[in-house]
Amino acid sequence: MIPELPDIPLHPKQKVLLFRALRRSMAEVERIMQRFMAQELVHMDDATCDRFMELLNHSDADLLDWLAGIKSPPASVNRTDLEHLARFKREHRG
Repeated sequence: MIPELPDIPLHPKQKVLLFRALRRSMAEVERIMQRFMAQELVHMDDATCDRFMELLNHSDADLLDWLAGIKSPPASVNRTDLEHLARFKREHRG
């Protein structure tokens, strides 16, 4: 079940980010992103959307390893956004 998004108009970059976030190759990453987008997307400006789209350029396997702390992300990954997503994952289990 996909969590409900707030009923407000989304900016073009928010729409693109939502599309990319909800169409992942691994179901676990897709579920994390569904919950994350339902809560956080409406607060994201264009720059934040751009940064999260860069994060989503990485494979789902890498994202899961980074979120679980199994591997360290490369220096090119925005640590602030990755930590935001990891914190959300920890706080919103289930």
